[in-house]
Amino acid sequence: MTRLRSGRIGGDTTTTAVPSASVLLLRESSSAGVEVFLQERTIASDFAGGAYVFPGGKVDAQDRDMPPEVLGEVDAVALQHGLGTRSPGDAVALAVAAIREAFEEAGVLLASRDGHPVAGDELGGPEVVAMREALAARHAAADWRPFLSEHGLVLDLSALVPFAWWVTPHGIHRRYSTRFFVAAVPAGQGDRLAHDGREMTDSVWIDPAAALAAGESGERVIIYPTRRTLAALAVHQSVDAALASARSGGVDLRPIVPILRRTSDGMGVQHPDGGPIETV
Repeated sequence: MTRLRSGRIGGDTTTTAVPSASVLLLRESSSAGVEVFLQERTIASDFAGGAYVFPGGKVDAQDRDMPPEVLGEVDAVALQHGLGTRSPGDAVALAVAAIREAFEEAGVLLASRDGHPVAGDELGGPEVVAMREALAARHAAADWRPFLSEHGLVLDLSALVPFAWWVTPHGIHRRYSTRFFVAAVPAGQGDRLAHDGREMTDSVWIDPAAALAAGESGERVIIYPTRRTLAALAVHQSVDAALASARSGGVDLRPIVPILRRTSDGMGVQHPDGGPIETV
């Protein structure tokens, strides 16, 4: 089993949680129903190293300053209401970050051109590959805004549906306030998804229940918020059902801040509503 690195515990409890976004990329499977895309973080990562997670990352300056033509028609106020952010701009930035990170880490592009979703074969184009590579490598000059504008690409923010909101517990030195979205992978793109080989060293399409079982057996490392999110997803028999439930308010969108608890086996974590103490 891969050793998990979850960050130093016992740090400054006033550390501010950094806004971030993650996306549960979903597809239908003839054998398993809903499948979700999971990736293994490199063991060298300073946060959740070795764990299987959904694509995602922190909001950056680019996400807050996108050209209007790249955003298309977006109801920022409705998005703000759904996410509970302080401003419409904060809500849009979270959605943009989710799409950017999904492109960077998994190679999926939730966008359209001339009113049509980006096709799977377009993802193999040299300019698309080069842009993803630059973002994944964290090149200083990596800015995908000109790339999107020049290629007439419009980000499909409407494809993202808020699903959960998890905040790293107080007492961990690196904290994130993460909005989790669900999104159906566009037709033709699902088979092209792959980890970036840098931040992510393995990837898998998997039934949520099977992922939970793999975490329970020790086959894969699944951290607490990912486990809880997978459990919420596992009750749905189809992608449409999962999206419909999220759109109709059938998910818990409160900011959940787990509580660190010391046990005889070390450090555990507990849901703020109570319940068992589990591994981090």
